[in-house]
Amino acid sequence: MILKSFWESRNRNVKTMTKLKFILPVTIILVIALLITGLYLPKQKNTPVSHAAVRVKLNQSEGYELSLEALSVENSYYSDYKLAQPFGYYTIKIFDSNKKEIFSGRAEKNKVFFPPYEVASPRRYEEGASPDAEPLDEIILLLPFFPKAKKLVLSDDKNQEKLTLDLTKITLPKNLIKNFCGNGICDSNENIVSCFKDCRIR
Repeated sequence: MILKSFWESRNRNVKTMTKLKFILPVTIILVIALLITGLYLPKQKNTPVSHAAVRVKLNQSEGYELSLEALSVENSYYSDYKLAQPFGYYTIKIFDSNKKEIFSGRAEKNKVFFPPYEVASPRRYEEGASPDAEPLDEIILLLPFFPKAKKLVLSDDKNQEKLTLDLTKITLPKNLIKNFCGNGICDSNENIVSCFKDCRIR
């Protein structure tokens, strides 16, 4: 009886040691991988701050000259400005201190008037004809806020610079809301773990 208990105990110990030999190396590898990821791999640079937008309010003359009216940072979503602008646009570019482009897009510069459709007329909209366009009096942009952004450059569709703005002096508002979990949108800084209610698969 004593001998049987001894062998049973020995077998249990062997099984436990076998499990430990498997679990321990796996645990060590996972810990090392996490350390390397968190400490040694380069962190993402020039990532825009979630829920912060640079609000640029511009005045535009009839000759398409731009002037700055207001520049600020607000608690808001920003646009990616990736839509095509077939009736005239400004190219938007944001650069960091190393003169590296970290954002680009296009913003419309005209208000467009399409000719009315005349039902009684046998001639419809002439092929190749373009609608009337005139410059917008005011342009408001909501751009992503990059902590390391240095300047914003606006160029016309002929690639001529129209306006350059210094972004180094603008800062995040003190009352910036950072936790938007529960707003029904899986935001860029959220995932299924940090905000299940917004990021769960529906």
